[in-house]
Amino acid sequence: MRRKGLYLLACVFLLMVGCISNAEQKKAEASEVVLYVPVPNRAEGQKVIDALSKAYGDDPNSIGDFIGSPRCPYFLEGWYFDGNTLVLQVRGDTLRARKILEEVSRSKAFRIEMMTDSTFSEKQLQGLLDELKRRYKALPRGRLKTNMVGWGRMAHFIEVTFIRNTLEARAEFRRLLMDSPAIRFSGPEEPVRNNATGVSEEYGISLYPEYTVYADTASTASFILLNGSGQQIRCGEHYFITYEGKDGQWYELPIHTVALDIAYGVASGASRRFVARLYPDVNDNKPGRYRFFYEVSFESREKIRMMAEFRLTDNYGNSKRAEKTPIPKTTVKNYVEAPKEDEQTVYQVVEEMPEFPGGMPALMEFIRKNLRHDKAEKKERIIIQIVVDKKGNATNPVVLRSTNPALDEEALRIVSLMPKWKPGRQAGKNRNVKFAFPVAFKPSVQNTN
Repeated sequence: MRRKGLYLLACVFLLMVGCISNAEQKKAEASEVVLYVPVPNRAEGQKVIDALSKAYGDDPNSIGDFIGSPRCPYFLEGWYFDGNTLVLQVRGDTLRARKILEEVSRSKAFRIEMMTDSTFSEKQLQGLLDELKRRYKALPRGRLKTNMVGWGRMAHFIEVTFIRNTLEARAEFRRLLMDSPAIRFSGPEEPVRNNATGVSEEYGISLYPEYTVYADTASTASFILLNGSGQQIRCGEHYFITYEGKDGQWYELPIHTVALDIAYGVASGASRRFVARLYPDVNDNKPGRYRFFYEVSFESREKIRMMAEFRLTDNYGNSKRAEKTPIPKTTVKNYVEAPKEDEQTVYQVVEEMPEFPGGMPALMEFIRKNLRHDKAEKKERIIIQIVVDKKGNATNPVVLRSTNPALDEEALRIVSLMPKWKPGRQAGKNRNVKFAFPVAFKPSVQNTN
């Protein structure tokens, strides 16, 4: 089911890259994961949507996807929930529209919203979104594309989310992509103070910057997590970075905050290398002190916020001569430095992550169109990981989170149908890169009755 309007729903995915915002993530995986808030009772409104989907929709397996269908009456231009109340967006004679919709749905459990020249309906917004996606795809990679976390359709407007929501960013968007009163912008506009602290070593766990100094133009910084605790620990893809301002206070470095919500196990005596993106073309990073924060947890679920301090410099000679941080041999006895890269090296994170043709929205649409939902008896979601090789092929698919072997097999079949991706790149070269994404199943209409 598609997300509508002001649903308090959130998707945990998607993924550390590309052009998809929190709002668009919610649209892609609506009703799959619910925030920790009371779930509103929209049962009566949902019955109306089910009835209109059967009467006007093109796909009997797709609930809610009927706006813009040739079978949909011209006057019906959208729907969304306002709290528990279903709202149907209508243009023209609202009394006649209500009579028809009541007869088709056999219900009065909805409110009519009359569309005017000053308001935007779902149908209008979808047309703008389609054009925005087309223009974004044609836009050369640069500061604007890097700065865009993504976009999503709300009840009456399109929300575009930036890493940094500045006046210059908004003007650049309007000039290079689209200038429309239907578009609103979100993201931090001013520096956000964050005096958080952490530990560099605790319970035998240590976090080090791979190099203590990086150039202020560096796109990434790397860190080594060593586990000498005597037990397995867990960590993920989420991190944040702060920098010291001229006033001596610490502020958050704006970054792309979307990351795969998945845990990696690090055995006792093992290590993990993590690469963090700094976005120098968006942030105009200044020389000075920076802190990288990374959370780890034990099997007991006790959590530790690890912190590693590093510096950025505009003395590029010094940054090129910087040596790796010495790792104490007593910290982890069997710590082994990662081998030098070869043709088979697979990266977790690179400067430019792999991209499905058309970005994450196109990937979600590809999955939706090709997925056989008849294998699901209830709503299910699994996570697939692939390796996008240097030529853009989707290879080595594995199921990271499984709920049903039959669904696993179907999700792996989807991977075999995929076109070539845009390969990931690091230091100007194509790389083999891991990429994970969700595959959401929902029961067919026949199974839901």
